[in-house]
Amino acid sequence: MRLFGIQQLSRSVLADQRKQRNVQKAALQAMDYDSWTKEALVERVRQLEHQKAIKPRWGNGKKNTSSGNTSGSDMSSLEPKRKKQRKPDFDFSRFPQRKVALKFSYFGWPYHGLARQGNALSDEEKKRVEEQYPTIEGELFKALAQCKLIVNEAQCGYSRCGRTDRGVSGFGQVVALYVRSNGRFLADGEMAEGAMEDEHNGRRYVVPENERELPYVSMLNKSLPQEIRVLAWAPVAESFDARFSCRARFYRYFFNEAGLDVALMRAAAQRYLGTHDFRNFCRLDPAKQIGNFERTVLAIDITPVPQAVPFIGDAQAGEGRWWQLELRGSAFLWHQVRCMMAILFHIGQGFESPEIIDQMMDVQTMSGKPEYEMAADTPLVLTDCRFDADAVKWIYVRCARDYGNMTVLDRTVLRQWEQMTTQSVISGALLQILRTTQVPVVSGTQVVQAAVPWDQQRAAIRKRFEDEGAGQALLGGGTVKHMRKYVPIATRNRAEPVEDRNRAWLARKMAHRAARESANAGGNVGEEQREDASGGDASGGDAEA
Repeated sequence: MRLFGIQQLSRSVLADQRKQRNVQKAALQAMDYDSWTKEALVERVRQLEHQKAIKPRWGNGKKNTSSGNTSGSDMSSLEPKRKKQRKPDFDFSRFPQRKVALKFSYFGWPYHGLARQGNALSDEEKKRVEEQYPTIEGELFKALAQCKLIVNEAQCGYSRCGRTDRGVSGFGQVVALYVRSNGRFLADGEMAEGAMEDEHNGRRYVVPENERELPYVSMLNKSLPQEIRVLAWAPVAESFDARFSCRARFYRYFFNEAGLDVALMRAAAQRYLGTHDFRNFCRLDPAKQIGNFERTVLAIDITPVPQAVPFIGDAQAGEGRWWQLELRGSAFLWHQVRCMMAILFHIGQGFESPEIIDQMMDVQTMSGKPEYEMAADTPLVLTDCRFDADAVKWIYVRCARDYGNMTVLDRTVLRQWEQMTTQSVISGALLQILRTTQVPVVSGTQVVQAAVPWDQQRAAIRKRFEDEGAGQALLGGGTVKHMRKYVPIATRNRAEPVEDRNRAWLARKMAHRAARESANAGGNVGEEQREDASGGDASGGDAEA
């Protein structure tokens, strides 16, 4: 009924407008300008110009009904349009910035690692690289900028705890940086309880109680993609560094039991415990010029995944029994955990004995890393990062209204789990159909037996290949490497010793620098800086595990 009334009103308005235009047209036709004198015509032009001059600057779209305007022409189309006023830039100088730590989780498979790419590139180059190769940090910086929490990434004193590789996830990643606070600067001579002063702000300021501080968690989660969730924040000291203040890092690697002797793997994993030279269990980057490969494994074990993960409706098959390597250490080398897990897979399949771990740790005998595929990236998770209790006190809930944030966070993760579990159940249903499909047993072209379940045929075919020495090496996460014949790791080709590779890289770098200085009469400082930056973190601390 309401819609019908609106339609009637619209038709009535249109009819009135048509009637008015017809009247104006008739008036113009009745006005015979041919009979006017020159003086009368000039006077008429002056009247029309005067009407245009006194027209309001910003038109309202109505017809001009000023006296003397018998033409009735609509001049609104000739009026200047209102320009959109540009919003003023956010004035960060009005607010103090405080140093905080952020704990967040992320699923790594949609991204090209944690660290933002192109740290030595210009802003425009960064943007292009980030669009092509999205990273966790790239999304985090976008959210921080959108929430007006930082001026830019170069001025926020940013540090990360553990750098994870492409595909690797994190449940308790930690970064530290300066963010805008809800506090205020103090006037000269003003006294206030809890007043602070640091080099970053350069002025005395106070911050509010935690419950009155900006809701960092909810602010960022509204701007972040669903795969990345901020879990908590904590105020930290000016000297706090997310990497160097960390006391221990926890990793988990998830895998199913199918085709593996988990008990043997669990016993072999204890050989990693303690301080060892892990140069044969990492990926070497000569640009970092690392000379010390000793790292300490504080705790390691292989335990069942607490929640049963169903496969084809139950967990009776090996594919349905899931395990996790739990690993704690102070720091790790690049790809160290994935290399350690790859050797455990070889042991679990029976290709290697547990003693291979001791042989690879004896760098006097095995000075160069043997060739082998490291384990897949997707099952690896940085579970937690531990700090001194008095250095970081995580705030998950500031006040009662933050329970709403926790509810939304829980609902978001649950929805993601349901979506991925649905895909898993559908895949399992298809596997169930395939495994129970009846197929004939064929020898050459002759049918030996009418029909048996494909699962039996599959097992017989796999055993025949294994008896012939062929098969596949499990690498975790559904990744395998097919091989005609397994070659023991101790007899494989090896890379040159680390010291030789480092010297060769450094010699090439110095030769390039000398050639550039000779050609450019002093060298190009910008290129030299890019070359140094491309080598990554020269300290060689914990990189991608």
